[in-house]
Amino acid sequence: MGQKLETAQVSGLSRFPEAEFVASSSFRSASYVQPLWRSLRFEGDYFGGDENDVGYTGVSWELRWKKLRLAPGFGLSFGGNGFNTMPGISLRWAYEKSWFISEGLIVQGLLDTQRIPESTPDARAEGTVRPTITDGDHVSAHWRRLTIGGTWERIQFREIEWKGGGRVAIRIVPHRSAVVYILGPGAEVRAGLMLHPDEEK
Repeated sequence: MGQKLETAQVSGLSRFPEAEFVASSSFRSASYVQPLWRSLRFEGDYFGGDENDVGYTGVSWELRWKKLRLAPGFGLSFGGNGFNTMPGISLRWAYEKSWFISEGLIVQGLLDTQRIPESTPDARAEGTVRPTITDGDHVSAHWRRLTIGGTWERIQFREIEWKGGGRVAIRIVPHRSAVVYILGPGAEVRAGLMLHPDEEK
């Protein structure tokens, strides 16, 4: 029989948090994941621009199958500038094998809220949206201290279109890496810091 999808084992699980903090001249985001008990994890995320500030906080349960990690979660989305507080669901994934690595986050709000696009002169709402946020998603190649690849995102309360580009991360010291995103359209450059557990062998 094939190997079953099962929760991560208690023994050997790292309690070191995973976090990423990045910013550009027009956008900033932060993500924090703290293992709590067994496969239960606390999650907190922030996404902010010139017109919008939105957060998500909740809990997730990590499932593992071979090199694949999936963490479905449930929590609360909230924000300023007319953003309706609402329940939300999330999904994080990570897959790493040899030199290949992919990670990502999807947060889906369950109610409608007004959409105020960035760079709107009078910050006027343009209809409503059931917000979907995908952030930090990437497919990359990993070699020693360097990870480089393609990335994509959609911050739906901020803009309708998807963004895509390149991502480079370099490990500075154990548990800490610098990261740079270059996203288009618009050639937006974001830079920041990541915290992470020891790499799996």
